[in-house]
Amino acid sequence: MQLRLSSRLIIGVSLIVGLMLSLFIWNSAKLTLNSQKEQLKQYIDDQMDILSIALEPGLAKNDQALLDEIIQRLKNNPNIIYAVIYDNQQNVKAAFSLENHPYSHSYDSKTILNKDAVDLTLPITQNNTPLGEVHLGYSLKSLIKKTRTTKIINFAIALAGLLVTMLLTALLSFYITRGLRWLEAGARALGENDLQFRIPLDSRDEIGNVARSFNALAEHLQQASKKLKSEHSILESEKQRMETLLNSVNAVVLEIDPASKDFLFVSQEAKKLLGYPCEQWLTPGFWEKHLHPNDLDWVVNTINEQLTETGDFSLDYRLRHHNGDYIWIRSIHTLGYDDDQQLHYRGLFLDITQEKKSEQRILYLANHDALTGLYNRNHFQEELTHQINYAIRFKLEGALLFIDLDQFKYINDTLGHQSGDKCLIIAAQTLQSSLREVDFIGRLGGDEFAIILPRTNENGALKVAQNLLQNLSEQPLFPDQLSITLNASIGITLFPTHGATPSELLARADAAMYTAKRNGRNQAHVYSDDDKELLNMQTKIHWESRIRHALENDLFVLHYQPIIDLRTNRITHYEALLRMQDEDGELIYPSDFLEIAERFGLISDIDRWVLNKSIQVQGKTQRSREPVTLAVNLSGRHFGNSEFVQLVKDALEKYNADPHALIFEVTETAAVENFAQAKNFIESLRNLGCRFALDDFGMGYSSFQYLKNLPVDMVKIDGTFVRNLHQNHDDRVIVKAMCELARGMHISTVAEFVENEEIRMLLQEFGIDYGQGFHIAHPTAGFIQQALTG
Repeated sequence: MQLRLSSRLIIGVSLIVGLMLSLFIWNSAKLTLNSQKEQLKQYIDDQMDILSIALEPGLAKNDQALLDEIIQRLKNNPNIIYAVIYDNQQNVKAAFSLENHPYSHSYDSKTILNKDAVDLTLPITQNNTPLGEVHLGYSLKSLIKKTRTTKIINFAIALAGLLVTMLLTALLSFYITRGLRWLEAGARALGENDLQFRIPLDSRDEIGNVARSFNALAEHLQQASKKLKSEHSILESEKQRMETLLNSVNAVVLEIDPASKDFLFVSQEAKKLLGYPCEQWLTPGFWEKHLHPNDLDWVVNTINEQLTETGDFSLDYRLRHHNGDYIWIRSIHTLGYDDDQQLHYRGLFLDITQEKKSEQRILYLANHDALTGLYNRNHFQEELTHQINYAIRFKLEGALLFIDLDQFKYINDTLGHQSGDKCLIIAAQTLQSSLREVDFIGRLGGDEFAIILPRTNENGALKVAQNLLQNLSEQPLFPDQLSITLNASIGITLFPTHGATPSELLARADAAMYTAKRNGRNQAHVYSDDDKELLNMQTKIHWESRIRHALENDLFVLHYQPIIDLRTNRITHYEALLRMQDEDGELIYPSDFLEIAERFGLISDIDRWVLNKSIQVQGKTQRSREPVTLAVNLSGRHFGNSEFVQLVKDALEKYNADPHALIFEVTETAAVENFAQAKNFIESLRNLGCRFALDDFGMGYSSFQYLKNLPVDMVKIDGTFVRNLHQNHDDRVIVKAMCELARGMHISTVAEFVENEEIRMLLQEFGIDYGQGFHIAHPTAGFIQQALTG
């Protein structure tokens, strides 16, 4: 810009000089014109004096010839248009005229240039005596022509001078500003980021020095630009890598303004987290607007407290998704100062919605029954403790109802596990819908439920119990299959009258419930000190202690019952049967303690003992002359339990037992209830070399349907079909059909409860493979001892 101004200044000064020169020439021309006017005036004045002298004698003497001669001479003058000579009487003495010219002007030098001609009147006197006068018309055309010519010449000279001046000025300006223009072009190139431009000047003046400095600067900038481009390319690649890394992280990477709590940056994962574009996250107030109302105050206050010091912190709270739902996020942040002491607030947002749902589910399951959704035993006992203490403190009365479904085992065994679950769910829904909001219901386990009735006396509790029984009985379980209704027995205790602790109240309510069952089922009974069932409950508690003692002191033993080949009467294998010894060495049969073991959660420990002992015994017989094959009963609760399969592997290896000499027996009901798990479990053990038998075959409705899909080696026909085989025609038809079915599927058959020779003969006739029962041999520990010592 400065260069352009300098150039324009030089041109402007040159133009002013040219104009001044032109004005000088013009003024000179004007002075020349004025000089011509003065000369013309002087010439006319001189001519008029001469004419006056020439006409004086002619007028004085009235010499006409002389006057005519003078007129003729005037006529020859090209500048004279007309001439008229008057005597003193105004008589025309002589005259001529070249053209019409009005006689209206007197001689006046001021008007010479204003007309093409001028009228002149010259008085003629002699010694101051007027003789006459002469009138002349003098033409100014030649003067005007000369004047115009002079003007044109002067104008041409002025214009030529101006043009020459401008040309010289332009040439001078071009030369003088040449360096400046190169500097201007260089500046413009720098402005356009053209760093390759160089000024081609190498003079030794100031402009040359500036040009060399410019070229050095351009070279430096060009090299710096190349370096910056290289560094920018590296930074851009690093940026892309970082963006790829940030966007691949399953979390929102963010930076927040500590003062406003607005987002300064969020990674692309932000769009996935809440469904909003990243740009919308950066709008003022976005974070607080999407906080859950219940979280807003405490989260903001906590963050404000954290902003007072540097370090890391994390918070779990809820943000609103674009679809309106709230999701749980874990906000992990770091607070720190940079070199300029500016506080930076950066961190991550993690979606922990599923984690929170899992936590809530865990918390829910910690207090609730997974099947029915009711409160579980632990939480129910906590609530019962609270209600008892409340009743004692305010001298109130409450009731506890202990409910046990009648014939549930029958439904579960005959219709299967799924039907049993349906029965429990319907019972839970019916019971819960029949209660007040203040009442509290829970499932204690199995088919047992309990209800707390706050501020309820005995009569009120009985009314509630009767209403529950009525509602249960009105619920059809399987309307499309069987006419089975729900019935229950209810035991009632009052608190704190019948007890001040949950265990005491539950034990007495349980005793009252068993009294209701003993009295005919489907009824309610209020606890009384005379109830015999209390003794039964105390007995069960005593049995729990005895079972634990037996497990801790190895008081369980195995007895072995032979199973023979009915065609050869030879023993093929033994079934291991559990017995428990008391302090005196007396044997206690499973029917006396297994139910209690189930009730108190000890059955799994017993199963592991039986398995370990059986494999240990089989391993010992492997080193004798007559290795034996053992059949071991397994509970269906182990289906799907990989730990149990591993336990079998470990025991086989530990005792060097033969897996082919082990036959695991599972009940048909347990296998059908958990069909998929049972199938996988059986296949896992068969892969080890073990065999499987389906026990109590024929008791379920699905025997024939599932038999073809279960990988078993033999079936044990339930004793209910065998013990009266010699007396009952229907039993014979069923057993024979079972035998033919199994034979057709290449599955061996075993008959239990062979009580006499007649039954044995019928079984042999039907083609049953193996037999087991008291007629063949009673179980005893001696058979294996003989094998080991033999």
